[in-house]
Formats: sequence, C-alpha cells, structure tokens
Amino acid sequence: MSITRNGTCMAMCPKSERLMREEKRLLHIFERKEEKADPTKTVKCFNRPAAGRTMTDLSELRPKPVLIMTMNYLFTKIATRADYNWSFIYDFIFDRLRAIRQDLVIQRINPLDTIEILEPIVRFHVYAAQRLCTHSISTFDPKINNQHLLECLKHLLVCYDECSNVTLNDFNINESLRNLNLNDNRTQMEAIYILVNLGEINSLTRGLNLPIKYKESREVKQAMEISFSAYLNNYVRTCRLISTLSPLLKCAALCNLRKIRRVALEIMSVGYNSRTLSFPEEKLQEILLYRDIDQIRIDSRFFGFMYTNGNIFFEKEKFQNTDKIANPEMLFNEKELHKLLPDILLD
Repeated sequence: MSITRNGTCMAMCPKSERLMREEKRLLHIFERKEEKADPTKTVKCFNRPAAGRTMTDLSELRPKPVLIMTMNYLFTKIATRADYNWSFIYDFIFDRLRAIRQDLVIQRINPLDTIEILEPIVRFHVYAAQRLCTHSISTFDPKINNQHLLECLKHLLVCYDECSNVTLNDFNINESLRNLNLNDNRTQMEAIYILVNLGEINSLTRGLNLPIKYKESREVKQAMEISFSAYLNNYVRTCRLISTLSPLLKCAALCNLRKIRRVALEIMSVGYNSRTLSFPEEKLQEILLYRDIDQIRIDSRFFGFMYTNGNIFFEKEKFQNTDKIANPEMLFNEKELHKLLPDILLD
C-alpha cells in the first residue's frame, strides 16, 4: 500500500522557490510586481528532480486544496487575459500545470481527489489543441500537447476504474471513496478519450465495456458513434456528427481532423478518379468541415491534385501517398473560443 504524503505549503509557490527565483531573476512577467516577486501571483514552476535529490520536502508540496486553488487561479486570472498572445499564456500555464501534476504524484493523493484535479487539466489541453493548432512549431508543439493530454487522460481513466472497484468490504481505504458518488464529468472525460483516439480499437473497446450508466450517456454514445464511423472510414458521416458536438467535445474530435481529411482525400482520389470530371470545392467544404475555402486549395495542391476555377480534379496516381497529413485549420473563431473561458475549463 502506498504511503500518502501531505504537503504543508499553503501558497501557490513555496517561499524558498519564490525567493530563489526572485534573486536569480527567473520570475515570469505574470508573477512580477515592480521587478519583485508578487506572493499572490507567483506559481510554483515545474522542476525535474536532480540526481540524488529527493522532492519529498513537505514544506514545498502543496496539498489538494492549494492545488485546486492554484489551478483555478491559472484558469480564471491567466487563461482569460487578452493582453498577450495566447500561445505565450499557454506556455506559462502548461509549465505550472506540470508542477501541479508533479505535486499530485509525489504526495500519492487518493484517486477521488486526483480526478478532481486532472479533469480541468484535460480540458485545458483539449482546448489548447484547437486554439493553437495553426501556430508554428516554435510557439506551439501539438505533439507535446497531445502527449500530455494522453498522459492525463490515462491517469484519469485509471482513477475512475479504481473508484468503480471500491466496495464497502475493502479495508484501509479513504472514507470518501467508500461513499463514492462520481459526478457527471466522467461521461465527458470518457467521451473525450474516445474522440481524441478516434477510430482506434482500444478506445472503442473501453467504450463498449463501460458501466451501463456511462455507456448510455448522450456524450459517450455520440463519441462512440463518431469513432465507429471513423473506424469504417466513413468520413462524410464522421464530419457531419462532429459538427453536432458541444464545443469542448468538438475540440477533442478536431484533434483528428487533419488525419480525417487526408484519409478522405485519398479515398476520393480513387472514387472520383477522372482526368475530365471535377469535384466542386463548395461540396468538399461542406463534407470535410472546411471553414476557409482557401484551405481547400492549399490541401489540394499539397496532396498533388490539380485545382482549377473552384474545382478539384481527383486522380489516384497523382495522390501524394506519404505519411503527410492535411494542413491545420482552426474551425472556431478565436474570439468565440476566448469567450468560452474560463467556463469550458472549469465545467
């Protein structure tokens, strides 16, 4: 049985770290006040453990209530700012959330409390994947964001499963787990897992084996329907169903949009193969959820198709049969996405 460590740091950043970072001028602009560290704004940053150094000093670990407070601060006071580019904001929050997860793991916080902390972090990574998808790799790396999203999701699903297996006959378990009553957020998180891993056997299998109360929820049923369509390469139905999702679930599904478009265009290069007949761009825009008509022209040329006067000529031998996927496109208006904060993160 793992031993729980209860941190004693009641601030968003331990005093020792705050003073050290002030002295070495390592404070972020969001944490400074007249070049000094503002104790009400300084947030513990992520640090890799050095060789031979333990990270179990309780005075530097924040207990669950402080981790929740810190996360709420990041999402309500930092994520909502409009005076900086959101990719700059993302970098700050991304690092501070890693520190929250680090404190969470070191203290071996129980599954129920872990769930409460990880759910908003999953939403953050899903939201960021859509909001920053068109940014250059120098300001946003979608692979790293997706890696951390999947790490959080998998940890979260393990916690859900542990909580589901708790019974009143189990010994040495937290009393809150004995009286477990998970809220509706689990259905949202299970749906996100399915949508992020669209068309993949493992996520479909998990969805099919969920307890009936989650499997029959509207969000999970929607996600499963879309994932089955993607598995069958039914791109028309997949995109049509994605457009019916709530904003956060749509962001999760859109993590796969570039891959969906590539598969669709490859199939269409065979199904509509012709040197004389063409396919109208307006219809392709409708089918594959293109927001910008210019993006169709970019993708057409990217995959080797001839584009003339609003029409695409599909020829299977000209399709660029490589591992390339379509170019990124944000389907939401950025102002529209910004208005969803912080509610979409702290649902």
